[in-house]
Amino acid sequence: MNKDFRLAYDILDKVFREGAYSNILLTEVLGKADNRSLLTKLVYGTLEKNITLEYYISLLCNSKPTGKIYVILKLGIFMLKFMDSLPAHAIVNEMVSLTTYIRKPNLAGFVNATLHNAIEKDFVLPKDEKLALSVQYSVPLWLVNCLFKQYKREKAISIMSTESFDLEHIRGNSKKVTNQELEKILTNLKLDFTKSNYGGFFIKNNGEVRDLFDKGIITYQSPSSMLVCNACSVKNGDNVLDMCSSPGGKAVYLSELASNIKITACDIYPARVDKIKEYCGRMNASNINAVVMDGSRENKDLLGKFDLVLCDSPCSGFGVARKKPDIYLNKSYKDIEALSEIQYKLLNNAINYTKTGGHIVYSTCTILREENYNIVGKILKERNDVKLERMDIPCENEGFIQLLPDNNGLDGFFIARLIKC
Repeated sequence: MNKDFRLAYDILDKVFREGAYSNILLTEVLGKADNRSLLTKLVYGTLEKNITLEYYISLLCNSKPTGKIYVILKLGIFMLKFMDSLPAHAIVNEMVSLTTYIRKPNLAGFVNATLHNAIEKDFVLPKDEKLALSVQYSVPLWLVNCLFKQYKREKAISIMSTESFDLEHIRGNSKKVTNQELEKILTNLKLDFTKSNYGGFFIKNNGEVRDLFDKGIITYQSPSSMLVCNACSVKNGDNVLDMCSSPGGKAVYLSELASNIKITACDIYPARVDKIKEYCGRMNASNINAVVMDGSRENKDLLGKFDLVLCDSPCSGFGVARKKPDIYLNKSYKDIEALSEIQYKLLNNAINYTKTGGHIVYSTCTILREENYNIVGKILKERNDVKLERMDIPCENEGFIQLLPDNNGLDGFFIARLIKC
């Protein structure tokens, strides 16, 4: 049995049936793979095409398969329909072998027949446009409807059709290297890279890049995430609160943007606070104090204490779905409504923790109004002690901006900057 196929199946089974996170599982087993690139493609590709694959299987089977067999069929059909480099007969044989691996040899014939039918079948999209788009781009139908309503047809299709972005965006740790020095390091390692317009580099991830990461010379941070930090416009002497900080990337970048600031980085769970401490240690960010705090509950000890509060709120994550394709699994509109209630509480508390004349930056990595414009708009209507202030970032804005995922490396982020009056 092909080891990478088996590893991919093991990961996908945990993601689909146990709700595990694909990126964490993949990181844990990459070292065991014969072909890291192939394993990554099998896992992320199958997740990325999940709705498409479920539709295909519905046309191949009289009744919906269950459990582990369903996972095997998804993996097999993904390879058959979306990976031309692998021989069809080898894929079928490997998937049949997996039925023995999962102790279901009695279903080997079913898997064999279904996959052979998939090879021969020319799948046709549904006639209904929105349902067809859901299948074509593997986006939940309820989200297709939301995007059509909020962005209109052309823009909605553009958002859904944005391709996966295979390159990582890295930036140098300014405590250890300048951008010029990092560029020289990358050149000496004979790595292909491209300068971004946001102070970093686009590069293909590999062992040399991961080694630079482990040494704290570079870190992975998307351009959109860096723009959030730039919107903060921190200055020396600032007392900063990062309310929802884990794993700590934005707090660490803020600590580099001004040399003499104090940052309190919070998260609700101790394990996540440990992640912040680990990040700070790797990047030698000694001016960050990581603590456990529930940002949705008002802490009277913090009222009016901070010059800047970053409220990078938990969200649906639909703006980064192309990097984390399991984000679409098991989410409904009710989840968005529940998140918006938390986001509203967080932003209110963020304002309360800010000094008069201080600033609040609210951000999410999603693209729905319910988590973005509506939250800030509601706050502005209800409170007369805050107003929007233009952000000093290389994007036109009037104090807020909705970034959409594109093919040039940007993720879908919302950023708003408020000043407390």
